[in-house]
Amino acid sequence: VGSHMEQILTQEEIDALLKGLAEGAISVSQKEEKEKDLKREDSRLEVKRFDFRQQAKVRKEHFPALQFVFDRFCKSFQRSISVFVETEVETELKSIQYVRYDEFVKNLPLPTNMNILVSDELKGFFIVVLDAKTVFAILEIIFGSRSVTAPKVEGREFTKIELGVIKKILEIVASEMEKAWEPVYKISCRYSRSEMDPRYVMLVSQDETVCLCDLSFSVSDVVGWMKICIPYGILEGIKGYLVSTPLREDVDIRRTWLDSLVATLKEVPLDTRIILAKKKMTLKEFLDLKPGSFFFLDKHVDDPVTVEVGRKTKFIGRMGTYRGVKAVKIETIVR
Repeated sequence: VGSHMEQILTQEEIDALLKGLAEGAISVSQKEEKEKDLKREDSRLEVKRFDFRQQAKVRKEHFPALQFVFDRFCKSFQRSISVFVETEVETELKSIQYVRYDEFVKNLPLPTNMNILVSDELKGFFIVVLDAKTVFAILEIIFGSRSVTAPKVEGREFTKIELGVIKKILEIVASEMEKAWEPVYKISCRYSRSEMDPRYVMLVSQDETVCLCDLSFSVSDVVGWMKICIPYGILEGIKGYLVSTPLREDVDIRRTWLDSLVATLKEVPLDTRIILAKKKMTLKEFLDLKPGSFFFLDKHVDDPVTVEVGRKTKFIGRMGTYRGVKAVKIETIVR
């Protein structure tokens, strides 16, 4: 406030200024030159358009449960891929960060092995990116090479046989991803397709925020990486499950409790009735019934019967005998 107050002219200063203009002591042209200099200085300043929508997309809530999920995935994937390759493979979780999709793609080298895993429960997909030199190292080991060095991958594409092996690797990733997610949110994953060029994967808009999990991936003497990219919109749909990290003890207790609950639930007795037929009669007809009286039903002997559980029809079957006792053979389940 003080700086603004100092810029206010007093009445004496205003009078002196007007007198100077009138007498020609102060040149109007000098004032115009100063204004032009200010305009030239402003024109040199770089002005950037501020996009409020873009800023909103970058500022996202972090989900602690993802650290738990990817930590489980890293350990279980290392065991499974080592068995598949038949040599020791080391994986380590490096970081989990939230970035724009275009920044993620921009930093990928070419060629890059990008793979799409689809999850119906999440109504979306994962993008799994494998370092090309690591993939070639795995292929060399699987196809019998004794010594593996960092291969040159420039201008090299995968053959159909090699793509078949890559699909097997991604099926392992999908299987271990399902296991890692199970304590947090049960999902299923399946392999969809692979691409060597990120430009052909157009499933995510360039300015969308994604969760990026970065893992180191070492095979023999070849050190590489694996990245798992998840669009933020998919995670936002289940954020209620991701805001807290489940404890391993809680997971074990929950599984034991659930197994016990299911076992107990299976012992609940059910009221089951076999409906041979139904008959409507008047009160007089009912009162006239005596031992030895007959009344006719609307079904034949061989017609199917209904099986009711808790007064609701659940099955359609046929009456008969089995091992000397009356029995019903289920033919149809009523949904």
